[in-house]
Amino acid sequence: MGMIVLGLRNLLRNKVRLVLVAILIGVPFFLLLAMNAIGDAVQRQTAVLAENVNTVLQLRARGSMGHVNMVGQDRILPQDVPEKVRGIEHVERVEPYLLAMAPITPPNFVMHVGLAPTAVKRLESHGEAGNPRIIAGRDLTPEDAGQDVAIIGQGYAQWAGIKPEDMGTATLTVDPTRTHPVIFAMKRPTRELRIVGMYASGYVFGDLQLFMPIETFRSIYGTDQGTSWLFVKVDSVENVPLVAQRVRETVGYVADILVPESAAVFTATTSRTVKQLSGAGGLLAIALMVIVVFFVLLMTVRERAREIGTLKAIGASDGGVTVQFLTEAVALSLLGGALGLLLFQAVGAMVTGRLFALSIGPFLPSHYKPLFESLAVSNQVSASVLLLVLVVAVVAAVVGSAYGVWQAVRLSPLEAMKHE
Repeated sequence: MGMIVLGLRNLLRNKVRLVLVAILIGVPFFLLLAMNAIGDAVQRQTAVLAENVNTVLQLRARGSMGHVNMVGQDRILPQDVPEKVRGIEHVERVEPYLLAMAPITPPNFVMHVGLAPTAVKRLESHGEAGNPRIIAGRDLTPEDAGQDVAIIGQGYAQWAGIKPEDMGTATLTVDPTRTHPVIFAMKRPTRELRIVGMYASGYVFGDLQLFMPIETFRSIYGTDQGTSWLFVKVDSVENVPLVAQRVRETVGYVADILVPESAAVFTATTSRTVKQLSGAGGLLAIALMVIVVFFVLLMTVRERAREIGTLKAIGASDGGVTVQFLTEAVALSLLGGALGLLLFQAVGAMVTGRLFALSIGPFLPSHYKPLFESLAVSNQVSASVLLLVLVVAVVAAVVGSAYGVWQAVRLSPLEAMKHE
């Protein structure tokens, strides 16, 4: 205990040096906390962005748009494809679509879509948007499966003369025999569908669609087997490339697979790069702390060679001398850690964003930099951060003081006197 007290008292022997060393150690601690805050902020930002990034793969019959009555584009996926894909790990949801075109004048044609009543109702020709706003009537429900009901886009409804107040009573006749230069006639009877809802999407072509239960579509167009489009929802952005690869292996060459590459690229290049760079920055900060402690303790040993010799001459053990210097090193590191912590709480939120822009920003792909221009960095210190400061301080003290302590204990009392 006496050597511990002596080690703590030695801190005050040179107050100027104590302040300078505390600052030198505190700055790397501040950098460590800043890098940790950047990593946390990027992780939060990534989580928010990932929730809005497309993780849906789209499958179509190879070389075909998959519309059952489109000239030269009527090949569809085999019947067993949805079940094969559904069994792949990380696949969250599989939604089969059947599509047909119907001619109107203007603007040439509309889209009829068969799907499960609860499936996402994707719009336009490539399914970029989903679940449009119902502005009249109601949406499809599970009870509508197999029924002659549909919801209609407001643009299509306007062409058909259907008004919002007509929902539930209005009908639309689907006639597969009608043709167009890109649509071939199908020898199927007409079917009258009751319009139960009207939607608005904000897209001209998105509002020219009719959604009906997929069983109803099969009955109208005589498509007993197969799928036009298959939408595969992956459980996370990180798993998109893996699932795409597994789908290709499972389905083979019968399908074209449209993969949201931007989601995978974002995760692989941006968030991962920032986390790696912030981790590297943290390691550099720790290395800087170790170097500072190393040279301070080395200088201390050299200054106190006579003192060490005297202590050993009057019976102090090597272990006692080691405890004294380790105590001083740990105390210095903890003091520097406390100073860095206070500095981070005072100006961390203001400085860290700028530090991010200068240190990590240049390494980001240029097209992703705008995503992090307003990176929300918090200067709040959690229990885990306090534990991080404590652990790093002890590690820096032990590693940084190792050589100095070794020099101290290896000296005999006579060598210590001569050394000074």
